[in-house]
Amino acid sequence: MDRRDVLKLGAGFAAALYFTRHADVIGEARADDGEPFSFATLVERARQLSLSPYAPPADTIPANYKDLNYDQYRDIRFKREEALWANDNLGFTAEFFSAGYLYTTPVQIFTVANGRASELKYRADLFTYGQNVTPPPEGTAPGFSGFRIHTPIDKAYQMDEFAVFQGASYFRAKATGQGYGLSARGLAIDTAQPPRDEFPVFRSFWIVRPESGASSVTVFALLDSTSVSGAYKFVISARANTVMDVDCTLFPRKTMAHVGIAPLTSMFYFAPSTSYRADEVRNRVHDSDGLAIWNGKGEHIWRPLINSPRVQFSSFVDDAVRGFGLVQRERRGDRYEDFEAHYEQRPSLWVEPRESFGQGSVDLVELPTTTEYFDNIVAYWHPKEPLAAGVSYAYKYRLTWCDAPPLRINYATVAQTLVGASLQNAGRRLFNIDFAGTEEFNLCDDSDEFCGDKSRVMELTASAGTIVNATIRRNRVSGGHRVAFEYEPAAGSDEADLRCALLSDGKPISEVWIYRWTA
Repeated sequence: MDRRDVLKLGAGFAAALYFTRHADVIGEARADDGEPFSFATLVERARQLSLSPYAPPADTIPANYKDLNYDQYRDIRFKREEALWANDNLGFTAEFFSAGYLYTTPVQIFTVANGRASELKYRADLFTYGQNVTPPPEGTAPGFSGFRIHTPIDKAYQMDEFAVFQGASYFRAKATGQGYGLSARGLAIDTAQPPRDEFPVFRSFWIVRPESGASSVTVFALLDSTSVSGAYKFVISARANTVMDVDCTLFPRKTMAHVGIAPLTSMFYFAPSTSYRADEVRNRVHDSDGLAIWNGKGEHIWRPLINSPRVQFSSFVDDAVRGFGLVQRERRGDRYEDFEAHYEQRPSLWVEPRESFGQGSVDLVELPTTTEYFDNIVAYWHPKEPLAAGVSYAYKYRLTWCDAPPLRINYATVAQTLVGASLQNAGRRLFNIDFAGTEEFNLCDDSDEFCGDKSRVMELTASAGTIVNATIRRNRVSGGHRVAFEYEPAAGSDEADLRCALLSDGKPISEVWIYRWTA
């Protein structure tokens, strides 16, 4: 069982119906209970933690729970009537996951009310156990592995699961009308670097009781790993889009050269935009089909994702990036031909710095895969300078789980990329790039008139090899314009970056399309 199966577990339970009264036996801190808590106290706790070598959370999981399989684990279900705040009509509830199966790092969970925190204690009777699994052995306590939050996002009378925190520092969310797809993480360290990735964990969570009628819920988390500790604050609101305002303060134990801020993790298996094709009836399979970047110079970049036979690293150097994200742009269900997975309903995730990230790069890592059950795409902000041991670093950013990034679109966008072998010239690749939103711009059409010098209407370049037979035509089927060309790879080359942008009256009027060709 791979990690992608793990990430699907949170979505495996049906949405809970909204009940107005339940016994809240989980309990909360009263005004005179618990310890004082604030983000400042959490930051100080993370700082103190960083002064000592990393010590993993205590292993309290009985052996038979570590050996659970997928079906057994999903038969352990939190009792809906025990949900946090279930009887308080606050508009939010929280339910908890047992440790076990692949979730072998227990987490502490606290509730915060009136500025004071008290720990939620694990009890086996908070869960039901299906026919595939038995309760933990008497005298043992596997503990919690994470939680999920509910609020009405699709129907006013129904409490829908819309956010999950579970597994290392992974979390995910969805917006109105969506299913789960890609995930985010607290931090990425040494992604696809030797000898191996380092996966920090959220070892403790604090869930704050919202005020009655509040539109958001706040979660705090303590991150820890061999190289770093950190304090995180998530202010989560669910409207048409689900928005998380994230504040984090990091305290490296070791100098970290390959660190990813606001990392996103997704899956891209195949699509008409890539040379890899699976032998099956579906046309495309992916949680995201492109990386979108709004860079510090104001350019909008669209980088279609690929599934290459080799690991691919792409770095988009920038100063004060304005936003980036992994996007599911294709929203037509008939383009997927999958009536069960409904990839057309997967969220896009947009990262927007609330304070400048400074100099660095948006990095994209694409791993080869022969299955959809493996997250093979990672994108994150990579600071130019290493994060030094003994120094603190603070970041503030917004995560928006959405259909499309929350941007004002006054430029042409890439609707789709089609790639295949040239039928006339062996060894060449044929590219079709469909741009939408071109109607208001002054563009010529090779179908009606010969456009002549194409440099007047497009920038089209390759880092290696040659681009030939370029045309631009109005798309009379779906609207917009189509740029078509053949690409002839350079002798002996195994990869190249192709770039295309539309021009009107000498000015850029489209996203910058950048494609990684691989042999």
